[in-house]
Amino acid sequence: MESEGMTMDKVHKIIPKTSGEIFDIAVSRIASGSPLRDTIEMIIAAQNGALICMGDVKAILELGNGGFRIDVPYTPQRLFELSKMDGAIVLSEDGSQIICANFHLNPDPSLLTYETGMRHRTAARTSAQTDAIVIAISKRRTQTTIYCKGEGINLDSDEILLSKGNQGILALQNAKNSLEKAAIRLTFLELDDIVTAVDVAAILSRYANLMNLAAQTERFVHFLGNNSGLLEMQLEDIMAGVTDSFILTIRDYAVTAAEREAKRIAKLLVKLPREELTMTNVMTALGHTKVKSDEDHLQARGLRVISRLSMVDEAAAVRIIDEYGSLSAIVSDSKDGFDRLDNTGLENVRAIAASFKQLRSTL
Repeated sequence: MESEGMTMDKVHKIIPKTSGEIFDIAVSRIASGSPLRDTIEMIIAAQNGALICMGDVKAILELGNGGFRIDVPYTPQRLFELSKMDGAIVLSEDGSQIICANFHLNPDPSLLTYETGMRHRTAARTSAQTDAIVIAISKRRTQTTIYCKGEGINLDSDEILLSKGNQGILALQNAKNSLEKAAIRLTFLELDDIVTAVDVAAILSRYANLMNLAAQTERFVHFLGNNSGLLEMQLEDIMAGVTDSFILTIRDYAVTAAEREAKRIAKLLVKLPREELTMTNVMTALGHTKVKSDEDHLQARGLRVISRLSMVDEAAAVRIIDEYGSLSAIVSDSKDGFDRLDNTGLENVRAIAASFKQLRSTL
C-alpha cells in the first residue's frame, strides 16, 4: 500500500525531466499564490513587459553590463516598480534577493532560438548559456514565458490551466484503464506461460507513456499552486500503485531482476520517444539481446502477480521467486499442493497457497 501523498514522489524518481530539476524549481516559484506570480500579474495588469533572471548570479552578470546594484530583499512591490525600467532584473538563485536592475544582457547570439522578439530571444539564450530561470513578460501580447536551458513554456491563466489539467486527467484515466486491461491480459498469458516479446514490449510501452502523461499533467497542478484542489487529488488517485507495478513488471522480464537495475531501465524507457518504444528497443533495455522476433517466448518471474497476494510483502515475494525461479514453476507446484512453499521459510504458507488459488479463480 502507498502512503498518502507519496504517489507522485515515486513517479518523480522514474521521470527524467526535459530540462532537469530547473523546470520544477521554476514552476514552484511562479505557482498561483506565490510572491513572484503576484508580481507577474501586477506587471501584466499594468501593461508592462519585463525580463527577470534567477540563477547563478555570477554567471548571469558575466553575460552583460550596465544597470545598477541593489541587493535588497525581494518583495512583489519592489520588483514591480523596477520592472518599469528597461533591461533585465537579476534575482538571487533562491529568488529571495533582488541583486540588480536595468541590466543589459548580451548572451551568445550564435545560440539557436526560434523566438522572434528581442526580449524572448535574449531570455532563451541566457537560460541556455547560464542554466538560469528566465521569465520574459511580453508587453504587447500580455504573455509570460518561462525559459530553462533554452526551452520555453508559457504561463497560462488559472482558468486555462484548469481546463488543460482536466483534459490531462481525462486522458490519464483513459490510458490507465487501457493499461489495467492490458495487465489483466498479461496475467492470463503469464499463468499459461505463453508470453511473447511483443506482449512485454506492449505493456511496458503503456507504462512509459502513462508516466510521461502524468508528469505533463502534474505541471498544470504545480502551476496552479494553491488553486490545484481536486486536480491534484485526482492525479494522485489515478497514479496510485502505477510506479510499483511498472518496476515489478520490469523485474519480471529483465535479465537482471534487481530493483536498482529495474529503476534504471524504467527511466530509460520513459525517456524514449513514443515512436521508439519498439519491441527491439524495449528488449534491448531489458537486456535480451538475443530476442529477435515478436513471437519469441519470455518467462515471467512472477513478482508482479505474487505481490498482489494480500499477505505477501515485497520481501516475501522475492523469497518465493528465489525458490521457484518463475511463475510457471509456481503454477506447476500449485497443482501438487505447494510442497515447495515450505522451503521459503515463510509463515502462513497454507494461507499464501490459498490466496494464490483464489487469485487464479478470480481471473
